[in-house]
Amino acid sequence: MEVFLIGHLVVDILVVRGGIRRNLGGTVTYGAMAALRHRARPHIVSKIGMDFPDEYLLFLSRSGVDTTYVSVSKDLPTTKFKLVYEDSERALYLLSRCEDILTSDVPLEKIRGSVAIIGALIGEVAPSVVQEISDRAALVVSDLQGYVRRAGPDRKVYLTPSREAPLIISLSNIVHAEISEAKALFGEAPPERLAKKIVETGAAIALVTLGAEGGYVATSEKLYFVPPAEADRVVDRTGAGDVFTTVFAIEYQRSGDIKEAASYATAAVSYLIEKPGIDGLRNRWELAQRAEKVLENIREI
Repeated sequence: MEVFLIGHLVVDILVVRGGIRRNLGGTVTYGAMAALRHRARPHIVSKIGMDFPDEYLLFLSRSGVDTTYVSVSKDLPTTKFKLVYEDSERALYLLSRCEDILTSDVPLEKIRGSVAIIGALIGEVAPSVVQEISDRAALVVSDLQGYVRRAGPDRKVYLTPSREAPLIISLSNIVHAEISEAKALFGEAPPERLAKKIVETGAAIALVTLGAEGGYVATSEKLYFVPPAEADRVVDRTGAGDVFTTVFAIEYQRSGDIKEAASYATAAVSYLIEKPGIDGLRNRWELAQRAEKVLENIREI
């Protein structure tokens, strides 16, 4: 299965009690590494600055990720975020932003018949680009985070509604939003209602995740509560939504079974958060036991 992930590769500066560390980040990074473990071939479509660390591209390439469609801007630096963790809270700051990803950057003919995951982080993939992709891809999957984020004068990232978000939803088969992102777009409402609102806006399937409390999956006819899979420990939740979305998309495209896809996605996240960065990702066959337990407890609302 060919999976194209469109969005910025980023450098994350993590500020935690133990100090400061630099990580390769972004939806396309976490999604690509998860795709590899689910027997899919990931292609990243992105833009980076000349300051992007060479070792990160080498790591992706050596891992089996196709980086052919990563282009380098001579004018703007790589997108960078600072993530400040304090207890269970996280504050996000935009340090720099690379160029938008344009239609001309996307291998549209190669995307035909494939899975396309729109992993924008700060609005870098415009609805017009998503429209071109949706005309060709077999399955278009979008994450709302990049369309409800705005950086303030202090560089802190805030969640706010946008005109682009409903357009992205209407152009996508599957849409993911964390609960705070869904509330930013649609206002205060129970998560199950927010999932239904995403479907009513045009998505065939909505995924609304609640962190450690599980999530909801909605279609026009069905609504499911998906319980969390029990992790041995929680070290780092970064990338959890990205992994959930990517694994759900791959498994759904493969089987057409919403509950099975949700159970594998949930199990993948439970392992991811046990270690920092992408170190917790497991191969598909290693998820079976946790996925089966989740599947047994998925409840139709």
